[in-house]
Parts: sequence; structure tokens; C-alpha cells
Amino acid sequence: MLLLAGMAALSAGCGFHLRGSAALPPAMAVTYIRSNQPFSSLVDDFAAALKVHDVRVTQERSEATAVLNILNSSVETRVLSVNTAGKVLEYDILQTIRFSVVTAGNETLVPEQTVSMNRDYIFSSTDVLGKQREGKVVRANLQYNLVNLAMLRITAAAR
Repeated sequence: MLLLAGMAALSAGCGFHLRGSAALPPAMAVTYIRSNQPFSSLVDDFAAALKVHDVRVTQERSEATAVLNILNSSVETRVLSVNTAGKVLEYDILQTIRFSVVTAGNETLVPEQTVSMNRDYIFSSTDVLGKQREGKVVRANLQYNLVNLAMLRITAAAR
């Protein structure tokens, strides 16, 4: 117990603090998400990430204090490897998101940014249904990670 109290005192003295959640620019308090595909899972993922940062996501452009523009999102699936018979063994999924953030008065908060990430997964022609589900899970996880990377870029721009 004494050791625990000593560790707490030392960590407090060195300036250690829990990281917590980084703050978004105050102008993003009420954010409208503009996208070519307003009902996509990407918009849903951005909305969820904004809500985690205590941002109110609005469906009305007129009441927004900022606009998150999803300028482009592309997903590319490539064959990574094949066996001697020419059947696919591995796929690589590459997703790229291009976005920017502006205030209601059209001032740039975050200039146009591009984030991309790729994941690969093993494919088995004997378990097609299971591998299709795995591919969907890999894509969803990849997109979730990309949205979080975009949120890091937005918080960094706020500093």
C-alpha cells in the first residue's frame, strides 16, 4: 500500500496526466457532414466519432457552426497472391478518404487532407461465405480506423 502511494506521488510530481480525448476546434460544436453519399457507413462512422468528442451532428446545414466535407472516398480491392492453379489466396484492401473542415462562414479550419490505409486478408475458395463476411469485417474495421485517423488530423489542426 505504501508502495502504491509512493508511485502515485512520483507520477503526480513528474507531470504525468491521463491523455483523455483531444479537443476539436470550438467552431465544430455543431457540425454538418456533407458527402456525395449522405447515408453511407462512412458518414455514420464520422458522426459517431464526432459525438464521442461531444460534437452535435446536425442534419440541417443552416444550424451548423462547421461543415465536415467528405470530398472523396475510394475502396480498392487487389489480388495480393494466387496459388499455382491461379486461384486467389490473399486480397489487399486499400481505402482512401479525402476531407476538409470549414466554418459556417466558409473559413478553413482543416485544409484538404487525405488519409489512406490498407489491410490484407487470406481468402479460401472452400469457405466462400465465411471469407466474404471476413472481408466485410476487414473493410468496416479499416474504415473505422481511417475515421479515427482523420479525427486525429482534425484535433491536430485545432492546436
